[in-house]
Amino acid sequence: MAESKKKTFREIIIGWGTKILLALLILSFGLWGIGDYIAPQQEEELVAKVGKSGILKAEYENELRKQINNLQRIFGNTFSVEQAKSLGISENIVQSLIKRKLFELEAASLGLTISDNLVSSEIQNDDRFKSPTGSFDRFTFDEKIRQMGLSEGDYINSFKGLLIENQLLSILQNSSKLDDHMIEPFYKFRNEKRSIKFLEIPHESFSVSDKIAEAELIEFHKKNGNRFTAPELRSFTLVELNVSDFIADVDVSEQLIRESYDNRLDEFEAPETREILQILMSDEKKLRAISKLLKAGKDFITTAKNIAGLDQSQIEIGTLAKEEILIDELATIAFSALKQGEISDPFRSPLGWHIIQIKKIIPREVKAFDAVKQMLRKDLAADKAADNLYELSNKFEDELGDGATIENAAKKLNLNIQMVNNIDYQGNIQFSSEETKINRQIIETAFQTGLDQDSLLTELENDGYFILRVNKITPETLKPFETVKSLVREQLISKKKREKSAKEVGRWLSELRGGKSIDQLAKSLNFKAKTTSDFLRSGAQLKKKIPQSLITAAFEADLNEITSVNSSKSNFILKVMSVQPLLVLEKGETFNALKNSIQESLFNDITQQYSDSLKSKFKVSVLRANL
Repeated sequence: MAESKKKTFREIIIGWGTKILLALLILSFGLWGIGDYIAPQQEEELVAKVGKSGILKAEYENELRKQINNLQRIFGNTFSVEQAKSLGISENIVQSLIKRKLFELEAASLGLTISDNLVSSEIQNDDRFKSPTGSFDRFTFDEKIRQMGLSEGDYINSFKGLLIENQLLSILQNSSKLDDHMIEPFYKFRNEKRSIKFLEIPHESFSVSDKIAEAELIEFHKKNGNRFTAPELRSFTLVELNVSDFIADVDVSEQLIRESYDNRLDEFEAPETREILQILMSDEKKLRAISKLLKAGKDFITTAKNIAGLDQSQIEIGTLAKEEILIDELATIAFSALKQGEISDPFRSPLGWHIIQIKKIIPREVKAFDAVKQMLRKDLAADKAADNLYELSNKFEDELGDGATIENAAKKLNLNIQMVNNIDYQGNIQFSSEETKINRQIIETAFQTGLDQDSLLTELENDGYFILRVNKITPETLKPFETVKSLVREQLISKKKREKSAKEVGRWLSELRGGKSIDQLAKSLNFKAKTTSDFLRSGAQLKKKIPQSLITAAFEADLNEITSVNSSKSNFILKVMSVQPLLVLEKGETFNALKNSIQESLFNDITQQYSDSLKSKFKVSVLRANL
């Protein structure tokens, strides 16, 4: 019995097989020809709309799955979709797919095309898909794209789009090329170092009279009303339905949990992996000589470094499963009868001649049923609770459709009714000592709904629904002077201190520019001047952190120049003590690496600006609910 799939709240997800057919079979591939098939794009199948086209859920899910698989290799199999979203990976994928779609549409509008024959030819000439004899191998192609987690149509669609995108962006690529003489100024700008001596003078160190006339306080309150204004408040009736409220009532049988375990067994299986060392050379004769040394007992890494001339990064392939190794010959030998510590005979692949050593073998491991039983029970209960909630939401909507109020419909279905009073847009509830946290989505809906109006029954991002009616709107108002009198006095005194600080700093700058030293000034004020280490304009290489405004000022001033920087809490007086001269950058590896880095950054900036400009030509909207 197959495990049931979780339903969304507005739709029941169709089976994966049907979904993939609808979403991914846009292009059908054969080396003897490629045909285009247009699949209708319904809005519920999309995560974003771009012009008259869109980004399919399947595209997004495939990219997300690949990213998560990569991250699981780093952080372990417990790394989840939720963690990926919290790191912004999900959003980055959506924006990347939108950018690619924008370029695709722009290319189409300009009449740029790539022939099916060219796509077929490029794939056939891809070394990754060739047999040891050097010819295209269909089996190798199928296996490689399977390892990538792609279908034929999905791979070809992406590959064709990439070729068209490269054609479109080729002009931008050429425009980001830099002549050698342009690299020197970049190098000097990026690597210039400076040091400063500075003195921090807090505003609070200045004394001002606290005897302020009532009229002056009233005038300050009036002129700075935005500082003393109470925010708009909303009060509303709320009915919230959450999956978590229904899970406790769901009973999950042992048999269903066992079936789920069997169906999801691949999730709980960690395949055998091997830590592999390699010597790779094009010279067969030299490699066979090295093989004899290794068989005579020479250390693998020492021999690889001293005789083969390889560095550590070239020797260590890493710890990999068999399906992660894209070179078939290497995968076959690495996972053959070789035991831990053993060294292979020389063998050949499309990359050259290899000898490998299996440094460590980590056996295949499958998590036992009992270890994941509670997690499976929770997942199944959540699925069932979501189904129950879906049905209940339909009943609730039917009641509202028949004319029932939110309260009457909720009471009839035994749902909890909440009264939320005097909440501001930031989620703070005024005039209440109780700590109450309201979902951000609910707050935003409340501030978008009119007085005495019901919101729509809205899906919550964390699996649930809510509906609300706004009962009261309290507009933002200037707080009466008497209620904020002490705060007005405090802020006015603070303002006077800042003004006095600015005036005194102006006088001290004149003294310093007349010959007085920062140390002498610091001593007279009973403060201590500080000197920084040499640092870059990024702030790197500072031994002690300083405000960014000081760093910026240091690189805007000349050597030995004295200037000042004002912040919300302090004034800083600083002097540029040193500007480290730079040697001429000679051409070589460092020069080429810097040139490539600058050109890549420039190209990325230009393409980003280009894609941003295309958003006004092709309307873009992200369908958050479908994500």
